[in-house]
Amino acid sequence: MVTALAMAVGLMVPLGSARAAESTAATGMVMRELQPPEGYSTTYGELLSNAGHVVGSAGGNQGSAHVRWEPDGSVARLRGLDGSEYISPRAINDDGIIAGYASGSDNKSHAVTWDASGTSKRLEEPEGYLDSWAEDINNQHVAVGTATLYHDIWAVRWDRDGKPTFLERPQYAIGSHADRINDSGEIIGAARFGNGITQAVRWDAAGKVKYLAIDTIAWRAGAADINNRGTVAGTALDPSTHTYRAARALRCCIFRVMPGASNDSGLYDVNNRDVFLGTNRIGDRTEIARWDNDGMVVMKPVPGTTGHTVTMLNDAGLAVGSSGQRAAVWDAGGNATFLPDEKPGQIRKSSYAAAINNAGQILGRAEYWDVPPRAVIWS
Repeated sequence: MVTALAMAVGLMVPLGSARAAESTAATGMVMRELQPPEGYSTTYGELLSNAGHVVGSAGGNQGSAHVRWEPDGSVARLRGLDGSEYISPRAINDDGIIAGYASGSDNKSHAVTWDASGTSKRLEEPEGYLDSWAEDINNQHVAVGTATLYHDIWAVRWDRDGKPTFLERPQYAIGSHADRINDSGEIIGAARFGNGITQAVRWDAAGKVKYLAIDTIAWRAGAADINNRGTVAGTALDPSTHTYRAARALRCCIFRVMPGASNDSGLYDVNNRDVFLGTNRIGDRTEIARWDNDGMVVMKPVPGTTGHTVTMLNDAGLAVGSSGQRAAVWDAGGNATFLPDEKPGQIRKSSYAAAINNAGQILGRAEYWDVPPRAVIWS
């Protein structure tokens, strides 16, 4: 993993030394613009792989297009099915394979993957089903999502050859969907019930389902992320307070409330070391917080700025987002440092960081007055 200190001096450091390096400001990083394909002027990045692939979009006078950038900066357009332009990339694995969905000539949505050339491959629907959506793909090239037949909606897993299998249907549910899969093949999603309630569920690698709620009578919880340890981050109804709180579920277990979690709190990200990001109520304010084995830390804005967002953290524990109108990186103590985003000869309008990978690369966007905005990589 690359910590802030290692990125500053261009060295790799072992994971065991990450905590000491996390408190070092991310000085010395370089911002690189992601160039658009010919005929386009603006770029926007959405997905970043651990190998440095980026998925996003390019815009110009002729409209917009979904694109992917290789680690060397070369760019290719993502192509749809049967000439259709409607596509939605949703996830990318470390080999650069993208999963999502696209419209076909039948005007229906179909789960697809895209390779390095931008060519789409349709994933099969289960027999008799008409539409499908892929939401995530792991490093074994197994994708998950949903297949539908009118109002019949169920979670599906596709193997690396694109063959579908329904995940086990939760008892009493009238529908389900799968949202995330880890490298062990464990999946999170939700079951839907006739009263309109959705309930967080986990499927193991064999496709067997388990509810995650604390209170199995109330059946209210939401799963947001899962790591390669099988730890789930989310939100659950706490039966002792009858409020929703930030909660985690280890591989063995149902949700448990996070230490120090307030009413109306929740988790939205977890890395492979069981470090979490979420929101927490402090008085009448909602703060962004980080949880690890040492407890909860509030993520503070850069001094002198107001308003901040923290979007994601990597396995070294660095988190990224924006503070005020500038992209920033946070250390383990919740302290923020601006990322460099000054363009020679131009005045910055705003910038933000959307994602960080385990190599320490950060994906974001920089906007300047009188020049086209661009997706950028800090490294």
